[in-house]
Amino acid sequence: MKNLYKKLPQMNEILNKFSDNSQMLKDIANGVLDEFREKIKNNENFESSDIFSEIENRYKNYSPYSLYNVINATGVILHTNLGRAVLSEISIDRVRKIATSYSNLEYDVEKGKRGSRYTHLVEIAKKLTGAEDALIVNNNAAAVFLVLNTFCRGKNAVISRGELVEIGGSFRINEIMNESGAHIVEVGATNRTHLYDYQRAIDEYEEISAIVKVHKSNFQVVGYEESVDTKDLHDLIGDRDILLYEDLGSGSLIDLTSYGFSYEKTVQDCLKDGIDLVSFSCDKLIGGSQAGIIVGKKKYIDKMKNNQLLRAFRVDKLTLASVEATLYEYLDFNKLKVENPTIRMILEDSESVKKRCEKLYNKLKKIKGFDGKIVESDGKIGGGSYPLDVKKTYSIEINYDDATKLESFLRLSQNHIISTVYNGFVHLNALTIFENQMDEIYETLKEFYEK
Repeated sequence: MKNLYKKLPQMNEILNKFSDNSQMLKDIANGVLDEFREKIKNNENFESSDIFSEIENRYKNYSPYSLYNVINATGVILHTNLGRAVLSEISIDRVRKIATSYSNLEYDVEKGKRGSRYTHLVEIAKKLTGAEDALIVNNNAAAVFLVLNTFCRGKNAVISRGELVEIGGSFRINEIMNESGAHIVEVGATNRTHLYDYQRAIDEYEEISAIVKVHKSNFQVVGYEESVDTKDLHDLIGDRDILLYEDLGSGSLIDLTSYGFSYEKTVQDCLKDGIDLVSFSCDKLIGGSQAGIIVGKKKYIDKMKNNQLLRAFRVDKLTLASVEATLYEYLDFNKLKVENPTIRMILEDSESVKKRCEKLYNKLKKIKGFDGKIVESDGKIGGGSYPLDVKKTYSIEINYDDATKLESFLRLSQNHIISTVYNGFVHLNALTIFENQMDEIYETLKEFYEK
């Protein structure tokens, strides 16, 4: 262990090697030295050159920003860890336009007095969904909480045990319901819930404020399974003063069954079933910025606008600009599937992906020492939607003795290429790689093989 400590260079030696006396280099060096001290504690062997190499890599790729671009080569379109939906140019242009000037965010130009930010994008949301009214908040979790807190605080809310789900980041519906002040009335079993289960709850409990339906995010129950259709729940409620609310989660405005995907309810389907309120995310299947939209009957939307918590969940002008622009894209489906990156990737045929993969491969095979080939792969939509569906895609499978080392190099490079390792090979899935990223991938791999 003492010999390993001797391999740690002095700070002056590091500064002289890089001909830099900046605080930035000192911070990078200290961070790397700390990591190698941990290696010594764990009795891991290394050479001094390894330390200089790591410092050089971080020094070269240094950025003062903690949020930066990565290249998604995983084949997961709505990758939650990588920022979910990529925005369209139309959306970005609207953000730029609103961001670089004053706006009518909370000003009624016609009346010349204070207005409300909650009037924006309502008309396009109503037009697309057929709802009476709409309300936007900062994400769908906020939408769920706001609905429950407004209508179920101190009251009973009925939900199937099979829909008490947990999604990414340990977001659990039952805990959100508790925090909102709702009293949970669980009905049915994990795999089967019947209409009579809801009927019993209505008969047995006083002050049932709502029946809550929740999208099964990231999983499906198969086999001996049954759930109750919202049409039947609507008929069961009848003229009772009980809110029928569905958290649709990923939220879709398009039925994708004609494109080979399994059926997932659209927002429009929910409203046609007679559901009073539906909430959904904007940065998943819709392909926009992070936000949550609640659509449904105006009397319920109005009541939520009077909830003081709404201010804590409100969106800023840039989100409003971005989401509104994304929603307007849906008025022209032919343009949407070309200009919205999320929709384009979801609907893209495998032959188009293959051509893009071949184009990248033809660049990479020019690198001396590169050993790879094109293979068929699976792509996923992600974002909690279509958990059992896969897209046929193509990847470049790279054969390298130490796949973990190559994966790490790609990830930590200046271009931060996020790949996957499968059966000892590094895979670059072309489904989520853009044309303008190919040169960056080429240069990164060229640097790796020439080291």
